[in-house]
Amino acid sequence: MMFWFAAFGLTFFGALWIAWPFLRKDSVEMNDADGAISVFRDQLDELDRDLAAGLISEDERDAAAQEIERRTLAAARRLDAGFSLSHRAPAAAAAVAVLAGTLALGGYALFGVPGEPDQPLAARKTEVLERRASAGDVNARIALLIERTKQSPESFEDWWTLAVSYASIGDDAASVEAYRHAAELAPDEPGVQAAYAEAMVLANGNKVPTAARIIFETVMRKTADPRARYYVSLAKAQAQDFDGALQGWVALKDDSAPDAPWMPLVRRDIVNMVRFLKYDLTEYLPDATEAEIAAAGGASSAEVAVTRIAELEAQLSEDPLDYVAWIELATRLAQSGDNEKAATVLTQGAAHFAGAPFVQQKFDDAARELGMDILGAASDSGAVASPSAEDVATISALPQAEQDDLINGMVAGLAAELAENPGSPEKWIMLVRSYANLGEYEKATEAYESAKAAFAGNAEVLDMLAAGVADAIGE
Repeated sequence: MMFWFAAFGLTFFGALWIAWPFLRKDSVEMNDADGAISVFRDQLDELDRDLAAGLISEDERDAAAQEIERRTLAAARRLDAGFSLSHRAPAAAAAVAVLAGTLALGGYALFGVPGEPDQPLAARKTEVLERRASAGDVNARIALLIERTKQSPESFEDWWTLAVSYASIGDDAASVEAYRHAAELAPDEPGVQAAYAEAMVLANGNKVPTAARIIFETVMRKTADPRARYYVSLAKAQAQDFDGALQGWVALKDDSAPDAPWMPLVRRDIVNMVRFLKYDLTEYLPDATEAEIAAAGGASSAEVAVTRIAELEAQLSEDPLDYVAWIELATRLAQSGDNEKAATVLTQGAAHFAGAPFVQQKFDDAARELGMDILGAASDSGAVASPSAEDVATISALPQAEQDDLINGMVAGLAAELAENPGSPEKWIMLVRSYANLGEYEKATEAYESAKAAFAGNAEVLDMLAAGVADAIGE
């Protein structure tokens, strides 16, 4: 009942406000044109005062006066009676008030929900997040899960789902924390404990911390969990127990189905470890493919590798911004058994692309593919290092030649990213303009043509590209 009293009160005052212009007492008002003429007269008087005070010259006064007279004549042509008289209209006011009130109350009675309780802002935000989550928005799903874990901190399902969601977007640090809560709520579940330890490894740059190794070894005493077995062997390799690591991976391979999802990773690490130890791969992988034998430094690829290594070194001396060539050179060196030089080449190549995250990630992936993470502390001096925030902050203080090298690396990294994923018009515009700023107009034109080819048929994007690069390439 109180609601309807409030609704009627608000409706009454709203209708009164709308009808008020019709209830004002009779008044006489000056028309706009007549008022304008009065203003123009005042302006002429002001000009005379300025002239007398010496603030303006005679010519300036005459010019301004002519403009004012022109406006005065224009206003005079619009004059009518000069004044207007407004009257009260109670009947019109009543009609407007009744109409406004009827529409407001009737509309709410038809379409509103008077009995619905007030919905707090938090509930409305939750409703929006739920809609986004149901449409596949992972970030919205994570936001919902965070709220659920606050409300129900003892819910294993919520912590577990939150951890998996964080892992799906690559936020390993947040994933570890969520897995920790889930593991505390399920201390006797080996699969949960192994997942928590794996998240710790991933958040630690694929290095197995002591706490994670302890968890994996505890899990192995309870069950033959393949994840625990794999990471215990990786921990042995990183502790320089290379033969122990190799034996562990071979045992895991022998106990697993050929199509097990972890088999490609296990076979890759067996190949890399055999290469490090200079063993015969066929003793550990009797069914090794030709590609695996070559990756392990098989003799059949030695002559080809020597020739190709020389070609790549010559190519990179002329064009050090070909990241694919750097990675291939490191791969060839590793396959020939020169693991230390392979790690050095990856580091040297990555240094040319400081500030280019996409290319840095490619070097990191190559290091893992070549087993550089297997060597752990033994290869830290040769590991691929991405530039830190402090490195980036000091770029502006470098000599001009070094700044140029860094900028060229960033542009090359952007070009490499677009070659693999050409779906960003904004990045194409950035690339074209970057080439133009470096004076490489031919490359700028080529990039623009590549962008147009990538978005052929999309008139809106093509117009956006044309507008974004017009001044850079002179179109």
